[in-house]
Amino acid sequence: MSSSVSVTRSLRLATSFAVILATTTFAFEKDKPATPPVTVEPPASSAGRFIDAHVHFHACKTGELDKAIAWMTSNNVQRVINYPLAQSRPKNDAERKQMLENYAKHKDRIGRGCVIFPDEVNSVEEAVVILTREKQEGAVVFGEHYGENLKFDDPKNLRLYEACAKVGLPIMFHYSDRTRNMDEKGMPRLENVLKLYTNCMIIAHGDWWRSLPEGSCGRLLQTYTNFYADISCTVGRAGIRRDMERSREFFIKHADKLLFGTDSGWWSFGKSPAPEFALMDELKLPKEVEEKMCRKNAERLFGWTK
Repeated sequence: MSSSVSVTRSLRLATSFAVILATTTFAFEKDKPATPPVTVEPPASSAGRFIDAHVHFHACKTGELDKAIAWMTSNNVQRVINYPLAQSRPKNDAERKQMLENYAKHKDRIGRGCVIFPDEVNSVEEAVVILTREKQEGAVVFGEHYGENLKFDDPKNLRLYEACAKVGLPIMFHYSDRTRNMDEKGMPRLENVLKLYTNCMIIAHGDWWRSLPEGSCGRLLQTYTNFYADISCTVGRAGIRRDMERSREFFIKHADKLLFGTDSGWWSFGKSPAPEFALMDELKLPKEVEEKMCRKNAERLFGWTK
């Protein structure tokens, strides 16, 4: 047999084997179950279930806000409002410079609060000068305002409220009927302030939630367009959990006026998540209500809407 005939036969055999192999492989692949597509989660920095409208992280030291970002990522928090406390305010020009650099680094994730204590100024004009600078340098809200040993509408407090109204900064206050921003049943002093400064957004926090059962909370939220409340507070959580069905109805009714918050701080790093995170699941709110409370209201109030 000639070499050309041998080559021809070999080519035919190879071709036949390839056809058989391809057919068998196709049949096998056709019977295999489909492989589900791989889902790639977006980076934590680009999404998050929550905007936490009430935290307290050190901002005047190098690296402290980086720790806050790690805490946010672990708790599915996209953005926060960070309020200074007495021990976390800048104490000199160097600390203030460092604070502003830290906030600039995280400007898309950490909003800055600023505060003046009532005894630090003697006039509305003096407060306006300070708050104008704060706003120019990135502050988006005034607080946390404690009003130590003062009635809510004490003249020392009023000049701060008026200054915030003039500058255009919302106010977040700590409320207590015993020692801070004090008031009486029905909260007439708070209501007086809401009437005086209708163009100033005012956010309640603290023992304000004690008045939930007797109806003052809902009445004020419904009556005054400039009034909001955040849900962060140990007393508030206790009041909410005492009657979950009533609280659920309250949140649904006032969905446009409530902000998610945890009152977490530098003391929370490495600890169990704040109970407010679980509370949002326990309440089983309608999706649109949860979105308003957990994100949309804060975006609108602090100027983060596109």
